[in-house]
Amino acid sequence: MQKILTVLVWFFIIFSFVPTLYEIKNRNNLQPDRAFELVHNFPTDYNFYLSRIREGLEGRLTVVERYTSEPHNGSYIHILYLFLGWVGRFTRVPWHRSSDIYHVARFVFGITLLFLTAHFAGQSFSFLSDTRSKKIWLSLAFLLAVTASTWPKLVFFNGGWRLGGYMPWWSLMDSLQRIAFIPHLLVGQALIVFLIATLWDEATMKKGGNWLFLGALAFVLGMVFPPGLLFVAVTVVCMGIANLGPRGLVIAMGAPALLYLQLMTSFYPWKRLAQQDILNPLPFQYMEYFLAVGYVFPFGILGGVFALIRREKYLIPAVSWVVAWLSLLAIFRFVPQQSPLRFSEMLPHVPLGILTAYLFYMIWHWFGARLSLKSYQGLALIPPLILVVIGLGVMYSSWLWQRDFVDHKMRSTYPFVPTGSYVLYPLKDFIHAVGFIQDSTSTNGVILAGTTAGNYIPPYTGRTVYIGHANTVRAEEKQVIVSGFFRGAMKPDEAKAFLTDNRISAIFFGPQEREESGTQDLGKLYPFLRVSYKNTFVTVYTIAQ
Repeated sequence: MQKILTVLVWFFIIFSFVPTLYEIKNRNNLQPDRAFELVHNFPTDYNFYLSRIREGLEGRLTVVERYTSEPHNGSYIHILYLFLGWVGRFTRVPWHRSSDIYHVARFVFGITLLFLTAHFAGQSFSFLSDTRSKKIWLSLAFLLAVTASTWPKLVFFNGGWRLGGYMPWWSLMDSLQRIAFIPHLLVGQALIVFLIATLWDEATMKKGGNWLFLGALAFVLGMVFPPGLLFVAVTVVCMGIANLGPRGLVIAMGAPALLYLQLMTSFYPWKRLAQQDILNPLPFQYMEYFLAVGYVFPFGILGGVFALIRREKYLIPAVSWVVAWLSLLAIFRFVPQQSPLRFSEMLPHVPLGILTAYLFYMIWHWFGARLSLKSYQGLALIPPLILVVIGLGVMYSSWLWQRDFVDHKMRSTYPFVPTGSYVLYPLKDFIHAVGFIQDSTSTNGVILAGTTAGNYIPPYTGRTVYIGHANTVRAEEKQVIVSGFFRGAMKPDEAKAFLTDNRISAIFFGPQEREESGTQDLGKLYPFLRVSYKNTFVTVYTIAQ
């Protein structure tokens, strides 16, 4: 059984990296003026995480927000990425390969999550004593949990048929992408699976020493993925209030992480993290979301009902997981500080896939016992296998969509600089100018640029920017100020005072900034600026002394 699951785990982790490997393989097909970068998910957040890794590579012990110019002390928010940077520092990874650390972390944490999912499926089917039946239904449970996807839509595209679905804009709903998604999310999800499975295990919980270890893991979960600790706490309550004892102690040991987060996000710049769901609420419609969860939702709910009726002890964690997920989705509809969509990150497809397998097992068990058909198990496997095949079809279609996206990105030449929803490779001149900033500016200064260059500068240079991410303090206000500066709305003395007051030591003037300005030479607007670097597309200005 272990060999089968190991093969499946390696198959799915490699399958999930096929789009990444395809992009690396075709890196020489870019437009001549473009530089290759292996962006994952979306560039703004990708660079945001790389900036944290860069801080670890630099040897920092706490995280500072390079995307805002206000002086502040470091914190332990996003400490996982700082830790990954330290791992890279120990293994002598150069700063410009921080993306390698990120993608290796995806691979390692993705494998970990898959193995833990297999373990949880095995624990859930411990009630089966027949070895052959256990192998069959455990394998099906794992396959259904991993391949679970949206209710499919047949789409004719580019001369062929593919499978699409609901909520394609939310990457986590993609069954192929979620296998090796964002590192901190993978770590959080792996800890969720491990804690739920372990906290239910009576033999483990009888040993007091295990409580300390599990409490430490709960604290790590609270630091790395705070909603995950809240979710585990609610799941533990759903498992049974009478058995809270040591389980409650484990959750309590993790609680200081949430208190720390609450304290740190009560003031800037970290308060900006907490404001994001309020300022930029994610669109969320429950019916569309449940359709995106897919066929395991109705089948899994029905399987959970059967498990409760039959009092299947080993399935209580899976049922509690689903109940906690639905409860938090409903509760946080009325809590503006946190979008309920965040609880889509709690791996509901894992318990739902397992409960779907249990439903079909029960159908086989019930009919097989009454009809005395020895071959009925083979027939009973057909429906869940069809669901697995559909799930694999959606995964394969996801790979085709991602391949098309990469091909399109490689052909793209407009706009010069990606902004908004545009995603394309950066100009070589853009990267060269960023390199100049790293080599020739003070580490204590602040760089002024548009939002795109501002997003790239922290991970590529280790410098702080005035604006560059949604987590920038007063980002909306600063965007207006930056726009006014580049348009020449400030008088020279006002502009110089603005630069001095905000410790701005260099100005990145590239395609985005030039379009905003309407001039090719920012020095004509502000005579106190001098050109320190210039290429075809970018000029870097500093303040003349």
